[in-house]
Amino acid sequence: MSYKPLKGSNDFNEVFKNPSQKIDSEHFRALTFINNKEFKLGMILPKKNIKLAVQRNFIKRTVRNLSADVFSGAKISLVLVSKKRVLHFKKDKLKKELKDLIMNHKIKLNEENNHIFN
Repeated sequence: MSYKPLKGSNDFNEVFKNPSQKIDSEHFRALTFINNKEFKLGMILPKKNIKLAVQRNFIKRTVRNLSADVFSGAKISLVLVSKKRVLHFKKDKLKKELKDLIMNHKIKLNEENNHIFN
């Protein structure tokens, strides 16, 4: 595990109050805060938006794997929020959406703040 989880409301509020970057996809929003420490990851996937625990766990696993690879060594806090109900849960479609979201997020962060990535 090459990241630390965001724990408690203080860590999440830090990201929500002063996000350095926001990026949206069809079902998700990613918010980033530059913390100058280490890579931290948090997810908010309510049951209201994703009904089955199996589906929420799939999304969590996918995000952990993708973001740990992409943001390893970055000094940011990343929060992924489900913003819309997922009606048709297609694993390959959601995995591609998450991968595109994370890659676009990295590109935008790298353009604005070169000092984040080693």
